Amino acid sequence: MTVQVDYLRTSRRPQFADLPADVRALLAEVAGSPVASARPSVTSGFTGAFAALLDLADGRRVFAKAAGPAAPHARVAIPQEALVLGRLERFEGRLTAPALVGAAGLEDWQVVVVEAIDGRMPGVPWTDAEVDVVHDACLRLAAVPPEDVAALTPSSLAADVGGDEVALTTLDELAAGRRDWPESVPPVRPELMREVARLGHLARRLLEGDRLVHCDLRPDNLLLDTAGQVRIVDWNWVTRGPAWTDFVSLWPLMARDGIDVDRLCRESPLTQDTEPEAIDAFLAVLAGYLLSHAGNPAPPATLNAIRDHQRLLGRLCLDLLAQRRGWAG
Repeated sequence: MTVQVDYLRTSRRPQFADLPADVRALLAEVAGSPVASARPSVTSGFTGAFAALLDLADGRRVFAKAAGPAAPHARVAIPQEALVLGRLERFEGRLTAPALVGAAGLEDWQVVVVEAIDGRMPGVPWTDAEVDVVHDACLRLAAVPPEDVAALTPSSLAADVGGDEVALTTLDELAAGRRDWPESVPPVRPELMREVARLGHLARRLLEGDRLVHCDLRPDNLLLDTAGQVRIVDWNWVTRGPAWTDFVSLWPLMARDGIDVDRLCRESPLTQDTEPEAIDAFLAVLAGYLLSHAGNPAPPATLNAIRDHQRLLGRLCLDLLAQRRGWAG
């Protein structure tokens, strides 16, 4: 059975009233006004952290997150996101990121408050118009000068993703028949899987770059606002790499929804001059990363939807790789 993921419903989060009183007070302090009312927590995303719109006594509306011991992944991600959002303030339009209102920590809790964005998630399913505005946003990221990117983050996509030993070992073990395929992911023929593994091992060299990479673009990290522009959220893991990687990371889901990604590859300034083997190496190591985690238990405070997402996207990466390499059928 093919796994499906409803990216609008992938999490179960605490409500504002469920938070400790001192955390609620901290959110009001960071927001700069008492909280008049709280909207229901969002059901997108994968962590079990609090995440909701807050209506403030001074008439403003903000979006707030809070994570404590029950959501350890988010507790690390929240201060990192606040750091990045603060640094993005120097760029025109903040590169579509929400404006940072403030952030703080309290014992074993972390909170962040940002601009509220009135919008909806694209990609349910993907349309050509949505692809165009997401492409425009990716072009804005690609235009950030390398020296500014270096000031934003010391991280490297080539090292962190291209050199991910767990992902590469997963590809090798699947190719050699030493690892079971995750449920609902059809096995790739051994001779083709060996080629996938070979491509994955090229990623560290081929993913070197000096451009800004969000490194976590998914439908639930994008909002199509009322002006018809895409806003990119959840800036936890920014890194440096080739300008095309964020856009290409969305191609597997776009291709599933009938978008002609071969045309995108030919026509986009991000990819039209990119070595095809580099794109294929990225898809291969991304598949390795996703499949390396897909069979594990869900992390604390996280629904199994994260594993469904990893199985789905891992399979779609392999499907797109097969299409691009002429293996399909």
